Amino acid sequence: MRGKKSIHITESPRDAQQGLPFVILPAKRAQYINALLKVGFDVIDFGSFVSTRAVPQMDDQQKVLEDVEKSGSETRLMAVVGNLRGGIDAADQNKLDIIGFPFSISATFLKKNINSDPLQALSIIDGLLEICNGRGKELRIFLSMAFGNPYGDFYNKEILSETIGKLNAKGILEITLADTIGCSSPSQISETLEFLQAGFPRMQFGLHIHTRPHDAAAKLAAAWQAGCRSFDGVLNGIGGCPMTGYEMIGNLNTFELLAFCQKNHISHALDKKALQKASEVADAIFRNLPDPV
Repeated sequence: MRGKKSIHITESPRDAQQGLPFVILPAKRAQYINALLKVGFDVIDFGSFVSTRAVPQMDDQQKVLEDVEKSGSETRLMAVVGNLRGGIDAADQNKLDIIGFPFSISATFLKKNINSDPLQALSIIDGLLEICNGRGKELRIFLSMAFGNPYGDFYNKEILSETIGKLNAKGILEITLADTIGCSSPSQISETLEFLQAGFPRMQFGLHIHTRPHDAAAKLAAAWQAGCRSFDGVLNGIGGCPMTGYEMIGNLNTFELLAFCQKNHISHALDKKALQKASEVADAIFRNLPDPV
Protein backbone atom coordinates (compact mmCIF):
# COMPACT_ATOMS: atom_id res chain seq x y z
CA MET A 1 0.00 0.00 0.00
CA ARG A 2 1.37 3.41 -0.93
CA GLY A 3 1.80 6.07 1.69
CA LYS A 4 0.16 9.47 1.66
CA LYS A 5 1.58 11.68 -1.08
CA SER A 6 1.09 15.14 -2.49
CA ILE A 7 3.01 14.76 -5.75
CA HIS A 8 2.54 12.47 -8.76
CA ILE A 9 5.72 11.24 -10.45
CA THR A 10 6.12 9.64 -13.86
CA GLU A 11 9.44 7.94 -14.56
CA SER A 12 10.38 7.89 -18.25
CA PRO A 13 12.87 5.24 -19.36
CA ARG A 14 11.49 5.80 -22.86
CA ASP A 15 12.84 9.34 -22.94
CA ALA A 16 16.10 8.13 -21.44
CA GLN A 17 16.62 5.57 -24.22
CA GLN A 18 15.46 7.21 -27.42
CA GLY A 19 18.60 9.28 -27.98
CA LEU A 20 21.15 6.60 -27.07
CA PRO A 21 23.82 5.67 -29.64
CA PHE A 22 23.10 1.98 -29.03
CA VAL A 23 20.04 -0.25 -28.60
CA ILE A 24 19.41 -1.93 -25.26
CA LEU A 25 18.39 -5.57 -25.55
CA PRO A 26 14.71 -6.28 -24.74
CA ALA A 27 15.62 -8.45 -21.74
CA LYS A 28 17.70 -5.62 -20.28
CA ARG A 29 14.91 -3.11 -20.84
CA ALA A 30 12.46 -5.44 -19.08
CA GLN A 31 14.91 -5.85 -16.21
CA TYR A 32 14.98 -2.08 -15.77
CA ILE A 33 11.19 -1.72 -15.98
CA ASN A 34 10.80 -4.46 -13.37
CA ALA A 35 13.19 -2.64 -11.04
CA LEU A 36 11.24 0.60 -11.52
CA LEU A 37 7.93 -1.14 -10.83
CA LYS A 38 9.10 -1.82 -7.27
CA VAL A 39 9.83 1.85 -6.54
CA GLY A 40 6.29 3.22 -6.32
CA PHE A 41 6.09 5.61 -9.28
CA ASP A 42 2.59 6.62 -10.33
CA VAL A 43 3.37 5.93 -13.99
CA ILE A 44 6.28 4.44 -15.93
CA ASP A 45 6.57 5.78 -19.47
CA PHE A 46 8.15 2.51 -20.54
CA GLY A 47 8.58 2.95 -24.30
CA SER A 48 6.86 3.71 -27.58
CA PHE A 49 5.21 1.95 -30.48
CA VAL A 50 6.70 3.91 -33.37
CA SER A 51 8.70 3.27 -36.52
CA THR A 52 11.89 1.47 -35.54
CA ARG A 53 13.56 2.98 -38.61
CA ALA A 54 13.14 6.36 -36.96
CA VAL A 55 13.73 5.21 -33.38
CA PRO A 56 15.60 1.87 -33.39
CA GLN A 57 15.94 2.05 -29.58
CA MET A 58 12.19 1.23 -29.37
CA ASP A 59 12.40 -2.05 -31.29
CA ASP A 60 10.87 -5.28 -29.90
CA GLN A 61 8.59 -3.57 -27.41
CA GLN A 62 6.26 -6.55 -27.26
CA LYS A 63 9.19 -8.73 -26.18
CA VAL A 64 9.96 -6.21 -23.43
CA LEU A 65 6.40 -6.36 -22.14
CA GLU A 66 6.39 -10.15 -22.17
CA ASP A 67 9.14 -10.08 -19.53
CA VAL A 68 7.64 -7.27 -17.46
CA GLU A 69 6.30 -8.49 -14.10
CA LYS A 70 3.54 -6.07 -13.24
CA SER A 71 1.65 -8.12 -10.66
CA GLY A 72 1.76 -6.63 -7.17
CA SER A 73 2.59 -3.13 -8.40
CA GLU A 74 0.18 -0.21 -8.36
CA THR A 75 2.27 1.62 -10.95
CA ARG A 76 0.60 2.13 -14.32
CA LEU A 77 2.48 1.57 -17.58
CA MET A 78 2.37 3.98 -20.50
CA ALA A 79 3.53 3.74 -24.11
CA VAL A 80 3.82 6.70 -26.48
CA VAL A 81 2.55 6.40 -30.06
CA GLY A 82 2.76 8.64 -33.11
CA ASN A 83 -0.19 7.41 -35.15
CA LEU A 84 -3.28 5.21 -35.07
CA ARG A 85 -1.37 2.06 -36.01
CA GLY A 86 0.84 2.56 -32.98
CA GLY A 87 -2.27 3.19 -30.90
CA ILE A 88 -3.80 -0.11 -31.99
CA ASP A 89 -0.54 -1.96 -31.25
CA ALA A 90 -0.33 -0.37 -27.82
CA ALA A 91 -3.99 -1.06 -27.03
CA ASP A 92 -3.39 -4.76 -27.75
CA GLN A 93 -0.94 -4.93 -24.82
CA ASN A 94 -2.79 -6.01 -21.68
CA LYS A 95 -0.03 -4.71 -19.39
CA LEU A 96 -0.36 -1.15 -20.69
CA ASP A 97 -2.72 1.27 -18.95
CA ILE A 98 -2.03 4.55 -20.73
CA ILE A 99 -1.39 5.57 -24.33
CA GLY A 100 0.55 8.80 -24.72
CA PHE A 101 0.48 11.04 -27.77
CA PRO A 102 2.94 13.89 -28.49
CA PHE A 103 0.92 16.78 -29.87
CA SER A 104 2.67 20.12 -30.41
CA ILE A 105 1.82 23.73 -31.11
CA SER A 106 4.91 23.78 -33.36
CA ALA A 107 3.96 22.54 -36.82
CA THR A 108 7.63 22.11 -37.65
CA PHE A 109 8.20 19.80 -34.70
CA LEU A 110 5.06 17.78 -35.45
CA LYS A 111 6.51 17.09 -38.89
CA LYS A 112 9.93 16.22 -37.49
CA ASN A 113 8.63 14.11 -34.62
CA ILE A 114 5.66 12.15 -36.00
CA ASN A 115 5.51 13.23 -39.68
CA SER A 116 2.18 14.98 -39.16
CA ASP A 117 0.60 18.42 -39.15
CA PRO A 118 -1.76 20.05 -36.63
CA LEU A 119 -5.00 19.04 -38.38
CA GLN A 120 -3.85 15.48 -38.94
CA ALA A 121 -2.63 15.22 -35.35
CA LEU A 122 -6.00 16.38 -34.01
CA SER A 123 -7.64 13.70 -36.16
CA ILE A 124 -5.24 11.10 -34.75
CA ILE A 125 -6.27 12.17 -31.25
CA ASP A 126 -9.92 11.55 -32.17
CA GLY A 127 -8.99 8.05 -33.29
CA LEU A 128 -6.90 7.39 -30.20
CA LEU A 129 -9.77 8.49 -27.97
CA GLU A 130 -12.01 5.97 -29.71
CA ILE A 131 -9.39 3.23 -29.32
CA CYS A 132 -8.80 4.03 -25.65
CA ASN A 133 -12.50 4.21 -24.82
CA GLY A 134 -13.08 0.87 -26.52
CA ARG A 135 -10.13 -0.89 -24.91
CA GLY A 136 -10.21 0.51 -21.38
CA LYS A 137 -7.05 2.60 -21.77
CA GLU A 138 -6.35 6.18 -20.73
CA LEU A 139 -5.09 8.74 -23.25
CA ARG A 140 -2.43 11.19 -22.10
CA ILE A 141 -1.57 14.15 -24.29
CA PHE A 142 1.93 15.61 -24.24
CA LEU A 143 2.05 19.15 -25.57
CA SER A 144 5.57 19.41 -26.99
CA MET A 145 7.31 22.77 -27.43
CA ALA A 146 4.84 24.17 -24.90
CA PHE A 147 7.26 26.93 -23.87
CA GLY A 148 8.64 27.86 -27.28
CA ASN A 149 10.49 26.31 -30.21
CA PRO A 150 13.76 26.82 -32.08
CA TYR A 151 12.23 26.94 -35.56
CA GLY A 152 10.65 30.38 -35.64
CA ASP A 153 7.11 28.98 -35.45
CA PHE A 154 4.95 31.67 -33.88
CA TYR A 155 4.40 31.15 -30.17
CA ASN A 156 2.62 32.89 -27.32
CA LYS A 157 0.40 31.95 -24.39
CA GLU A 158 -2.75 32.72 -26.37
CA ILE A 159 -1.83 30.18 -29.08
CA LEU A 160 -1.07 27.66 -26.36
CA SER A 161 -4.45 28.34 -24.76
CA GLU A 162 -6.26 28.06 -28.10
CA THR A 163 -4.67 24.66 -28.72
CA ILE A 164 -5.56 23.41 -25.25
CA GLY A 165 -9.11 24.63 -25.81
CA LYS A 166 -9.38 22.37 -28.85
CA LEU A 167 -8.15 19.42 -26.81
CA ASN A 168 -10.45 20.24 -23.92
CA ALA A 169 -13.40 20.31 -26.33
CA LYS A 170 -12.61 16.66 -27.12
CA GLY A 171 -13.01 15.78 -23.44
CA ILE A 172 -9.31 15.77 -22.56
CA LEU A 173 -8.81 16.92 -18.98
CA GLU A 174 -5.13 16.14 -18.39
CA ILE A 175 -2.21 17.52 -20.42
CA THR A 176 1.52 17.27 -19.84
CA LEU A 177 3.31 20.46 -20.86
CA ALA A 178 6.67 19.57 -22.36
CA ASP A 179 9.69 21.84 -22.60
CA THR A 180 11.26 19.76 -25.32
CA ILE A 181 14.47 21.76 -25.73
CA GLY A 182 14.97 23.18 -22.24
CA CYS A 183 14.22 26.78 -23.23
CA SER A 184 11.80 27.71 -20.43
CA SER A 185 12.64 30.04 -17.56
CA PRO A 186 11.19 29.74 -14.06
CA SER A 187 9.08 32.85 -14.57
CA GLN A 188 7.72 31.54 -17.87
CA ILE A 189 6.80 28.22 -16.25
CA SER A 190 4.88 29.89 -13.43
CA GLU A 191 3.19 32.45 -15.68
CA THR A 192 2.16 29.79 -18.20
CA LEU A 193 0.75 27.43 -15.58
CA GLU A 194 -1.17 30.19 -13.80
CA PHE A 195 -2.55 31.45 -17.12
CA LEU A 196 -3.72 28.00 -18.21
CA GLN A 197 -5.16 27.04 -14.83
CA ALA A 198 -7.19 30.25 -14.79
CA GLY A 199 -8.51 29.54 -18.27
CA PHE A 200 -9.13 25.83 -17.73
CA PRO A 201 -9.84 25.32 -14.03
CA ARG A 202 -11.12 21.75 -14.48
CA MET A 203 -8.00 20.58 -16.30
CA GLN A 204 -4.83 19.17 -14.75
CA PHE A 205 -1.45 20.21 -16.12
CA GLY A 206 1.68 18.16 -15.60
CA LEU A 207 5.23 19.11 -16.46
CA HIS A 208 7.83 17.30 -18.56
CA ILE A 209 10.93 19.45 -18.75
CA HIS A 210 14.34 19.07 -20.28
CA THR A 211 16.74 21.14 -18.26
CA ARG A 212 20.35 21.64 -17.35
CA PRO A 213 21.03 20.45 -13.79
CA HIS A 214 21.78 23.90 -12.35
CA ASP A 215 18.38 25.20 -13.56
CA ALA A 216 16.24 22.37 -12.25
CA ALA A 217 15.55 23.55 -8.69
CA ALA A 218 14.34 27.00 -9.73
CA LYS A 219 12.08 25.57 -12.42
CA LEU A 220 10.61 23.02 -10.01
CA ALA A 221 9.97 25.72 -7.42
CA ALA A 222 8.22 27.90 -9.99
CA ALA A 223 6.00 25.02 -11.14
CA TRP A 224 5.14 23.91 -7.61
CA GLN A 225 4.27 27.42 -6.46
CA ALA A 226 2.04 27.77 -9.52
CA GLY A 227 0.09 24.67 -8.47
CA CYS A 228 1.63 21.92 -10.60
CA ARG A 229 1.58 18.57 -8.80
CA SER A 230 2.51 16.13 -11.59
CA PHE A 231 6.09 15.82 -12.84
CA ASP A 232 8.01 13.57 -15.23
CA GLY A 233 11.59 12.59 -14.48
CA VAL A 234 14.40 10.25 -15.45
CA LEU A 235 16.89 8.70 -13.05
CA ASN A 236 20.19 10.59 -13.37
CA GLY A 237 18.69 12.98 -15.93
CA ILE A 238 19.61 10.75 -18.88
CA GLY A 239 18.14 11.40 -22.31
CA GLY A 240 16.85 14.12 -24.55
CA CYS A 241 14.77 14.40 -27.69
CA PRO A 242 16.73 13.46 -30.85
CA MET A 243 13.87 14.52 -33.15
CA THR A 244 14.29 18.26 -32.56
CA GLY A 245 17.33 18.58 -34.79
CA TYR A 246 19.03 20.57 -32.04
CA GLU A 247 21.21 19.85 -29.03
CA MET A 248 19.68 17.22 -26.76
CA ILE A 249 19.12 18.66 -23.29
CA GLY A 250 18.78 16.00 -20.59
CA ASN A 251 15.60 15.21 -18.71
CA LEU A 252 14.72 16.42 -15.25
CA ASN A 253 16.71 14.20 -12.92
CA THR A 254 14.36 12.24 -10.66
CA PHE A 255 16.89 12.58 -7.84
CA GLU A 256 16.75 16.39 -8.26
CA LEU A 257 12.96 16.15 -8.01
CA LEU A 258 13.19 14.09 -4.82
CA ALA A 259 15.75 16.49 -3.32
CA PHE A 260 13.28 19.29 -4.02
CA CYS A 261 10.56 17.28 -2.29
CA GLN A 262 12.72 16.67 0.76
CA LYS A 263 13.77 20.32 1.04
CA ASN A 264 10.17 21.50 0.82
CA HIS A 265 8.61 18.74 2.96
CA ILE A 266 6.61 17.36 0.03
CA SER A 267 5.42 13.80 0.60
CA HIS A 268 5.82 11.10 -2.02
CA ALA A 269 5.43 7.33 -2.09
CA LEU A 270 8.77 6.17 -3.49
CA ASP A 271 10.72 3.41 -1.75
CA LYS A 272 14.30 4.63 -1.28
CA LYS A 273 15.93 1.17 -1.29
CA ALA A 274 14.08 0.10 -4.42
CA LEU A 275 14.96 3.43 -6.02
CA GLN A 276 18.66 2.89 -5.31
CA LYS A 277 18.51 -0.59 -6.82
CA ALA A 278 16.77 0.75 -9.93
CA SER A 279 19.43 3.45 -10.20
CA GLU A 280 22.16 0.79 -10.14
CA VAL A 281 20.40 -1.12 -12.90
CA ALA A 282 20.11 2.11 -14.89
CA ASP A 283 23.80 2.87 -14.48
CA ALA A 284 24.73 -0.54 -15.84
CA ILE A 285 22.28 -0.51 -18.73
CA PHE A 286 22.64 3.04 -19.97
CA ARG A 287 26.41 3.04 -19.71
CA ASN A 288 26.58 -0.38 -21.33
CA LEU A 289 28.35 -1.84 -18.28
CA PRO A 290 28.11 -5.29 -16.63
CA ASP A 291 25.18 -5.92 -14.30
CA PRO A 292 25.50 -4.46 -10.78
CA VAL A 293 26.22 -7.06 -8.12
